[in-house]
Amino acid sequence: MAANANPKVVGGFVVGAIALLVLAVALFGGGNLFVTRPRAGTYFQGSVAGLEVGAPVTYQGVRVGEVKSIRLEVDNATLTPRMPVEFDFIPGAVKWSDRPLHPGEFQRLIERGLRAKLVSQSLVTGLLAIELGYYPDTTAKLVGGLPPPVIEIPSVQSDLESLKKTLGSLPLDQIANSLVEVLARADTLLADPEWRSAVTALAGGMQAFKALMTTANDRSRPLLDDVGDIAKETETAVKALQADLQAAIADLRGLVGKVDGEVKPLSARVQAATSAAEKAFQQADGTLRTVNAALDPRSPLRNNLEQTLANLSVASKSLRSFADQLDRSPNVLITGR
Repeated sequence: MAANANPKVVGGFVVGAIALLVLAVALFGGGNLFVTRPRAGTYFQGSVAGLEVGAPVTYQGVRVGEVKSIRLEVDNATLTPRMPVEFDFIPGAVKWSDRPLHPGEFQRLIERGLRAKLVSQSLVTGLLAIELGYYPDTTAKLVGGLPPPVIEIPSVQSDLESLKKTLGSLPLDQIANSLVEVLARADTLLADPEWRSAVTALAGGMQAFKALMTTANDRSRPLLDDVGDIAKETETAVKALQADLQAAIADLRGLVGKVDGEVKPLSARVQAATSAAEKAFQQADGTLRTVNAALDPRSPLRNNLEQTLANLSVASKSLRSFADQLDRSPNVLITGR
């Protein structure tokens, strides 16, 4: 005959099982088992395909809740189907700066523009999530069919629904007909012999223009080389002229510095120096005139050379006048008059 079970042992097992169950619920429940979770809901416009129970509810990337139920309802008066979606907020995820957010305070947020919108979790899976955000420029449209104490948050169209609405408002048939008409006209134009002749003539003109530019480039290179050589010769002539002028001025200064009563010999030397300077002027004038004739009349270099020629002419006349005056009155070097 089997022995009777000890009631104390059975009771101990029962108490231990209950304790383990409570401990497991406390651990896996994250300490939120007995915490009240504010519940909210919304009615989305359009399809909710891709939204599943357990989908995240976020605010600017921060997860604040998860979807708890999605169901289909039919309005008794209008027979319009509608799909309420309810979601719970994570305890402590939404709060004021100093205390948790009370469910009754959601109305203030809704008045400021708090709205719910469907967003994509992944383009690969096609799953959707709910994103909360502020849209103060939108009108709060409340259906009022959620049981209390569920808070109804107005919804706004998702980006996909807005895109579908925009595309649906486009006159696609008219655009397609216009495109077909344009393609038909283009085909007719391309088949026109005159159009083909015009294209051929244009291609020939481009080839001729290319050949002309090549020829002009080949011919302009020697001209540029000649201009460079002329510029170098001009620079050499100007340097030589500058040296002659400096030598003439040095001779004049030496003569003036050595004036000691020998007026006539001094006058002869001054005249010789003046003649040398005048000769240098004439040489420079001839060189500059040769360069001036080889340059383009509209080039800036030619304008500068013409100005230099004018200055040299004035200087030559001044030296000639000074030499004549010195020949008539040698004592001008002493008296200054």
